[in-house]
Order: sequence, then C-alpha cells, then structure tokens
Amino acid sequence: ESNHLTDLYRRDETIQVTGNGHVQSPRFPNSYPRNLLLTWRLLSREKTRIQLAFDNQFGLEEAENDICRYDFVEVEDVSETSTIIRGRWCGHRDVPPRITSRTNHIKITFKSDDYFVAKPGFKIYYSFVEDFQPAAASETNWESVTSSVSGVSYHSPSVTDPTLTADALDKTVSEFDTVEDLLKHFNPESWQEDLENLYLDTPHHRGRSYHDRKSKVDLDRLNDDVKRYSCTPRNYSVNLREELKVTNVVFFPRCLLVQRCGGNCGCGSASWKSCSCSSGKTVKKYHEVLQFEPGHLRRRARAKRMALVDIQLDHHERCDCICSGRPPR
Repeated sequence: ESNHLTDLYRRDETIQVTGNGHVQSPRFPNSYPRNLLLTWRLLSREKTRIQLAFDNQFGLEEAENDICRYDFVEVEDVSETSTIIRGRWCGHRDVPPRITSRTNHIKITFKSDDYFVAKPGFKIYYSFVEDFQPAAASETNWESVTSSVSGVSYHSPSVTDPTLTADALDKTVSEFDTVEDLLKHFNPESWQEDLENLYLDTPHHRGRSYHDRKSKVDLDRLNDDVKRYSCTPRNYSVNLREELKVTNVVFFPRCLLVQRCGGNCGCGSASWKSCSCSSGKTVKKYHEVLQFEPGHLRRRARAKRMALVDIQLDHHERCDCICSGRPPR
C-alpha cells in the first residue's frame, strides 16, 4: 500500500549536452514538492567537459549542524573508475559556485524529504567547454603548476613554499571548514580554477588510494565527520533517577536522550590535551514521563501511585573549549 508521506517520487534522466540548457527543481522558483529523488546525468562528447552555473535564486531546507541531511542538491563527477562528489548544498545563504567537470559525464541529484518548506529550490544552467591539458610541472618543484583556462593563466601557490612552515600551514588549515574556503584563503583570485585543477588527471602524482578507489570521496564530508568528534553537543542517554537524584519514585521510560557536550578540543594542536569541553549555554527542557510511586499497584490504588508528569532536564546548546590560561572559544 502506498504511503504518500514516505514514498519518494523517483526519476532518472539522461541529457546529451550539445549546447546550453538547464535543469531545475519542480515548480522553480516557487516552493518545490516533497518526497522527491531526481537524478540528471549530463553527457557531452569526448574531449569536452561540462560547466554548471547556479541561478542566484537558490534556496532549500536548512542544514542541521552544518550538514545537508534532508533536502539537498548534489553534483558528482563520474568516470569509468571513480565517482567524485564536487559538492552538496542546501539552505539559502550562499549560491553554490560555478563548477567545471573533470570528465564529460556529470551527475546531479536532488532529494527532498516529507517536510514542506517554502523555498524556491534551484536552477542550474549547463554548457560544454572544450577540454584542455594541464601544462607540464615545474622542473624545480612539481607541486607548483601553471595551467591555462580560456586563455587566462593562473598560478597555484606551492604548499612547499619555504616561507610557510609545516606547522604554520597546519595551523592555517585548522581554521577552515571547507575545501573551497581554504583555497579562497590561499588564492582569492583563482580559487575556482585551483579547485578544478585538483580533479585533473595527473596519474603520476596520485597515490594508491586514488587508483584503487571505487567509492566516492568528499573532503568536506570527511571534515564534517571530524566535527562529530570535536567539542559539540551530542545525544547522551541519562538515567532519570540518577539525573534527578530521586530515590522514592520510578520513571518510564527509565532513560532519556539529552544534548550534552562531548568530544575533544583542537584536535592535533599543541594544547588540545590540556583543554576540556564544557557547556557554554545550558537550557532546561520539559519531558513528559510516567511516574510510579512504590507500593502495590492494585486497581483501587493505581490512580494514586502512577501519573503522567513533566520533568526538567538540562540540555547543552553550545559547547566551549576551556583551556588553561585561555578564554573560552
């Protein structure tokens, strides 16, 4: 039996890219429907690549803890040996960047869940561009590469620049949450080309994991996984009698989930072991539970000995790293 609240409408469409065109969420720029799983596979002729540009009117359901879990649009580069996620986007604050594929095959996926939001969705314009080959690497430092796109040259700064020590570079990297923001910091004028250059085929510089990889890779998603082990609120099970410090009553359920601070602070930094993760903001929330008082629960006495009651439990909404000699952060 079909359930319109849980069943997704699925569609998988293949588009031959021979010129300019677009794909969009249904009803754009009006609110998009619920329970969708739509896929567009864009294919262009050999020795060409595909360029995507998002319309400035972009809006999907907001992220949860900076992760697009519910409604999102995702772009993947597809080749015979691997699939690389170029990005997953939601919310409405920032329009996704322009993307140029590394092959002639790109996949766009749009998913919406059963929660209705009044957002316009998205529209993506596509076109094909003639492929190009990266210039030869520098003889003195292979990590310094100059390439040309549409006649415009750019230079990617070498990560082995002697003016930037490994410790200084490591500290810089720790300040950013996404690959895009990191590249913007290193080279604000050409970060998009630098991002594209990461996905060019340079087999003699790739490690074993690249050649053997059959699954998807997304550096931003890996970074999100690290956040789960950092100083953040997370679900924690508490025993109600212990939490409320009562011994004369019993509750059902016996335990509840609350948000409590956990994880480490400043992973990999010199002082991370001397820091503790503590609550920076605590709020009390009500929970309805069934409370029993000791005694015989016979029919006549049952009304006096059990009841639905509201209890208050502490939830941590913000977590701070408290380090010796340093203010909270």
